[in-house]
Order: sequence, then structure tokens, then C-alpha cells
Amino acid sequence: MMKNLKWNRGSLTVEAACVMSLILLAVMGLIYLFFFVHNRAWLTAAAFESALAGSMDGIREEGRSGDTARMRGRELGSTGFFGAENLDVQVTDGKEIKVVYTADTISGFGGFSWKMKAEGSSRVIKPVEWIRKIKSAADIVDGD
Repeated sequence: MMKNLKWNRGSLTVEAACVMSLILLAVMGLIYLFFFVHNRAWLTAAAFESALAGSMDGIREEGRSGDTARMRGRELGSTGFFGAENLDVQVTDGKEIKVVYTADTISGFGGFSWKMKAEGSSRVIKPVEWIRKIKSAADIVDGD
């Protein structure tokens, strides 16, 4: 019975070499995916924060909501994320401030790169009028 069992020397090494290349490919793909998800989450949060900063500046007498949102967007877009190229910030203002980031991610396999787009918006509200409306609605509900 022992004669039928043969160990081929080196076969385990060849098999491990074939499997390790697939494992490394999967690990590197996951790392690139994690960077993409991190960058997109960071830029989405930055877009909402920039839009909020612009909407709060829009209620001031000489406030320039678009300029404030653009400045805050550039500030937040310059730090905090890894491996993005061609970052662009676009701001539209009016009754609603909208901030849109577009970027290319790092090229991983074969020079491919993913396009990333993150956007956030915030309505410009006047807090004094908003509080008065809420208070008058609460007074109506209470019956005062």
C-alpha cells in the first residue's frame, strides 16, 4: 500500500506560486476598492460641509454664498484623502447651494482609473424667519 503513494517533489511549491498570485491580485484589488470608498465618503462629507458653509453665509447682508462654498470646498478637497488626481470643485448658488466634486482615482491595474463624483447641497434658509414659523406653528398647536 505504501508503494502506491508517491509524493511529487516540488508540486506543492508550484501550486502555492499559482495560488499566491491570485491571492495577491485579490488583496491589491481590495486595497484599491477601500481607497475608492474612503475617498468618495470623504468627498461627499466635504461637499455637504461646503454647501452648508455657503448656505449659512448666504443670509448675511453682504454674504457671498458661492464664494464661501467654493473656498471651503477647495480647503476640504486638498486634504484627507489618498491617490486622487484632477480634483475639481463646482459650486452653484441661488436658493440652494450645490457643491460637486469630480476626481480620478489612482490607476491600479493596467492604467485603469475610476471616475469619482460626489455632491452635496443645502438650502439657504433665514434662521430668524424659520424659528418664527416654527414658534407660530407650535402656538397654533398648543392653542395659545
